[in-house]
Amino acid sequence: MVQGPSIDALEHLQHDALTLKAQAEQAARTYNRATWVRFVLVFFPIPFVVVLFRLHIDAWVYYLAGALIIVSGAVLYMLDGAASAKVDAAVEAAEKAQQAYDEARTGVSQTRQAG
Repeated sequence: MVQGPSIDALEHLQHDALTLKAQAEQAARTYNRATWVRFVLVFFPIPFVVVLFRLHIDAWVYYLAGALIIVSGAVLYMLDGAASAKVDAAVEAAEKAQQAYDEARTGVSQTRQAG
C-alpha cells in the first residue's frame, strides 16, 4: 500500500499556500501603490519647477533639468525593477506552495481510492 502524506501535513501545506498567496497579494497591492507615488515624485516636481520659473531661469537650467529627469528616471527604473522582482518572487513562491498542496492532495485522493 502506498503511503501518502498525513492529514496534518496536508493541512499544513494548505495553510502555507494560503498564507503565501495572501502575502503575494499584499506585496502586489503595496507595489502598485508605491509605484504611482514614486512615479509622481520623480516626474512631476522637475517639470513643474521649470514651468513655474520659465521666465526667470537661464538656458543652462533647462539642460540641468533634462539631466535630472534622465537620472531620476534611471533611479526609478532600478528601484521599480527591484520591487517588481520581490513581488514576482512572492507570487512564484505562492504558486509553488499551491502546486505542492495540489500534488499532495491528489496523492491522498489516489491513496484513498486504492485502499
